[in-house]
Amino acid sequence: MTAGRKRDAVLRLLRAEPLEIVARELSVTAADLSAWREAFLEAGAASLKARERDDRDEKIDRLQSKLGEVLMDNELLQAKVDRLEAGGGGPFWVAEVEAMSPAVSISTRRPYGLARVCRVWGVARSGVYRRRRPADAPAMPRRRPGPQGPMPDAALVEAIRGVLLASPFHGEGYRKVWARLRHAGLRSSKERVRRLMRENGLSAPVRTGRPTGPRNHDGTIIPESIDTMWGTDMTAAFATEHGQVAVFVAVDHCSAECVGLHAALRGTRHEALEPVRQGVAERFGAVEKDAATGLSIRHDHGSQYMSHDFQKEIAWLGASSSPAFVRAPEGNGCAERFIRTLKENLLWVRTFRTVEELRLALLEFKRTYNEHWLIERHGHRSPAQFRRDQMDTMPLAA
Repeated sequence: MTAGRKRDAVLRLLRAEPLEIVARELSVTAADLSAWREAFLEAGAASLKARERDDRDEKIDRLQSKLGEVLMDNELLQAKVDRLEAGGGGPFWVAEVEAMSPAVSISTRRPYGLARVCRVWGVARSGVYRRRRPADAPAMPRRRPGPQGPMPDAALVEAIRGVLLASPFHGEGYRKVWARLRHAGLRSSKERVRRLMRENGLSAPVRTGRPTGPRNHDGTIIPESIDTMWGTDMTAAFATEHGQVAVFVAVDHCSAECVGLHAALRGTRHEALEPVRQGVAERFGAVEKDAATGLSIRHDHGSQYMSHDFQKEIAWLGASSSPAFVRAPEGNGCAERFIRTLKENLLWVRTFRTVEELRLALLEFKRTYNEHWLIERHGHRSPAQFRRDQMDTMPLAA
């Protein structure tokens, strides 16, 4: 008989129906019916004794769990004391840890576990795991997670090597390599290119900077349009016949395009004006009064740039002087970054006999840089391409 039918029979008895009549109708004995009734009443009484769980029960459970943790720690500490009293000084052996980890606590009836034994006994888990691994186990090759992609890693590495060899620049990082691969029709994720370059020793060298003080400004030096602000600065190079010579640069802050490059035996104020004059003649048509109206010249506080002659001539050209903060080279960061590129790709990798040879090399580098150097903030376009694109939108904006 099912539990439901038994329940219905008991309910009939509780409604004062005669026992013998119910037994006869259901074809069961009176003893069975009486036993069902007693069991039904006992179960109901037991269920009434139970109460709903509340916050006190949860607190009791937490305290019991915490007590169990403390008891297990004490048992391990007692085992450590017993070992020391027995003359077993010194650190625990890995075998002892392995033997104690699966042992069951007498207080909680739970195994101690490797993490607890190592923590209480002061043993590094890494040493235990190292012992578990066979010494002669072959190293598993690292597998990139996710799908393989349309091009295997080996083929993509060869494509990366080809890009690096074909590039006219040195020290390009994974972002520009990724962009050049996309320009060539090879599509892959930027992080995959980074990983493969790192694993195959193709990453660009990274120079770690030194700590600097608080920033003097939190703004930006990048204008919205070209020929609004130019940055100029000076660096040094070496010619075998003349020794150290001066190199002056001028860079457009918006497009990062080199607008002027010049080399001279002496770094005077008159030589410092030469890259600015080159840019004015090329971008504004001629070097004449008020030809560069609206242009701002960003420079540092070097004697060449703060001189009366330099300031007078840029004012005559119609440009305004915009000196950077003192001891804050990031204010002239566009020119500083271009000089780093110039050093890494020309001045530090080639030897020049005369200043004239250096000057011609600078003009050639200017053309190569403007047409082929990729700028990430311009969508990996070259400075010259960015200028052309912005020039195309100017009539539409007007």
